[in-house]
Amino acid sequence: MRVDVFIYVQHLLGIGHLKRASLLAKAMHKIGLKVIFVTGGRPVPDLNMGKIETLQLPPLRAADDSFKVLMDIDDQVVDEDWKNSRKETLLEAFKTTNPKVLLIEMFPFGRRQMRFELDPLIARAKEQGVPVVTSVRDILTTHKTPGKGEWIIERVLKDIDQVLVHGDSSFISLQDSFPLAEKVAHKITYTGYVVETSNNDTVTTEKKIAFPQNKAKDNTQHGTRNGVLISAGGGAVALPLAKAVLEAKNLCKLKDIPWRLLLGDNLPDRDFDEISNNAPKGLTVERNRPDFQALLKTSQLSVSQAGYNTILELLTTLTPAIVVPFAADTQSEQTTRAKKLEDYGVLTVISEKDLSPVNLAHAIDAAIDRPVTKITLDLNGTENSALIIQKIIQKNNTHG
Repeated sequence: MRVDVFIYVQHLLGIGHLKRASLLAKAMHKIGLKVIFVTGGRPVPDLNMGKIETLQLPPLRAADDSFKVLMDIDDQVVDEDWKNSRKETLLEAFKTTNPKVLLIEMFPFGRRQMRFELDPLIARAKEQGVPVVTSVRDILTTHKTPGKGEWIIERVLKDIDQVLVHGDSSFISLQDSFPLAEKVAHKITYTGYVVETSNNDTVTTEKKIAFPQNKAKDNTQHGTRNGVLISAGGGAVALPLAKAVLEAKNLCKLKDIPWRLLLGDNLPDRDFDEISNNAPKGLTVERNRPDFQALLKTSQLSVSQAGYNTILELLTTLTPAIVVPFAADTQSEQTTRAKKLEDYGVLTVISEKDLSPVNLAHAIDAAIDRPVTKITLDLNGTENSALIIQKIIQKNNTHG
């Protein structure tokens, strides 16, 4: 059974990578491409791939936010035998589906810890004349290891046919976070931002959307906004924000309206129960919900981390926001994007080191009367990416 696109994605801590890749898969399926969606992270209950064929590899996760140690579903450090077994499963799937394009996520710009299976997968694709495309977000993590940047460029030149950057170069260029990207500029295509929008039935390569940032009291098509929505992405690093929220609620002007705190499935039950048991009156604590974007549309204010997907959902729903970027070790991506948006007046940033109940309460009070601001971004990345992959297949068929 031959497929058009073999998509490989590995999420290690949060679920942002998985969500972005799933949107790309659905867009490709929508224009008639046959896709197999291969994921190697912990299963996500709310991920709905519809009729798209999926393959869940034996799950891997990062032991902590250093991303250096890999663990299996039973929280055991994986050994070489385990890795070899998973590699063989992956290669067999590639052989069986015989794809026309291999789309991988982040590598070689990231995910170097997955070389045990990505190196042989890419080698197999190159042997068979299958184009290899890598999918990256707008901002890369800072690379401080000597020679790492040069190694990335060498691998792109050797193994990658095209780099899809899911961003808008007029807002943030890949070179801003990775200056060496200019050496592979001929392989880079900016797709626009990948986000699920209400008008995604229209496929166009020129759409630009301007976002006015609402005041907290603005109305929406769903009626008057009410309530504070707090989220922390996949949930593995949610505790500091969750604990600050518990105390901040009764310190701010919005203490008498409904609050909802969403915690990811990766947060252990014992931590979830602790937060739930200490929640003040008027604060509902739940696991992540599939209707998060719908909840944002009717929320008076959002408090969250600052991952790629969350930021775009905030912009598309025009929700006033306070963000606390994840900034462990060399993880500068969320801070860079959030600070730039703060400079435009779109949202408020609180750094992890400055996060406290008092500081959060003050930020919430200030956000209520934030003035209207506009920013223009290309949000057609989902559809554009699908069309680019389709053109690669057509070109390869013509020359093949």
